[in-house]
Amino acid sequence: MNGDVAPDAERGPVDPKAGRFDRVVTVLRVATLLVLVLAAVALVVGGEVGRSAAWVALAVLCAVPLLRVAWLAVRWFRRGDPRYGLVACGVLAVVAVGLTLA
Repeated sequence: MNGDVAPDAERGPVDPKAGRFDRVVTVLRVATLLVLVLAAVALVVGGEVGRSAAWVALAVLCAVPLLRVAWLAVRWFRRGDPRYGLVACGVLAVVAVGLTLA
């Protein structure tokens, strides 16, 4: 019975959208590793270098999700869904206002 089925048919249908977020996943993994390394440096080294590493880790930790929201906003506007794009812009605006008031 197995000889009657083509090898490609055993794997199932091919998803044309598979792998579309691979670059985003890679960036998020690199950012995670960067934050972990910077936090370790901040704990081990201490002093001015450790303090700087901690600030950079905090900046990366805050910036990466905001960059992802900005990426989603652009993606939604390009795909023709302005409602979601405007919601993403609203989230970014709330963060900007919070930073301004702080």
